[in-house]
Amino acid sequence: MKKLIIPVILVSLGTGAAFATSAKSNDIKAPVTAYRVVEVGPNQTICVDAQQTCSDLEGPICTWSVDPSVKLHRFDTPTMCGDFLYKVPQL
Repeated sequence: MKKLIIPVILVSLGTGAAFATSAKSNDIKAPVTAYRVVEVGPNQTICVDAQQTCSDLEGPICTWSVDPSVKLHRFDTPTMCGDFLYKVPQL
């Protein structure tokens, strides 16, 4: 009986690790509409649709196709953009 317990535990751990690895590699998130920050006055900004999609899967920061110096964000409120978004990963 004791000889059977250790192999069963090892097989269970291996199976769990295999499923965890498979789940992590399939962690591709849906494209997210990107927004850019536009200044409309002194200390006043608005969040404008950049008409571009990015990803929230970490990687290189997504930039606006019209002006690559502009980093794109997630929408938060009309007057404030949220976190940076990332380039859509190539599969």
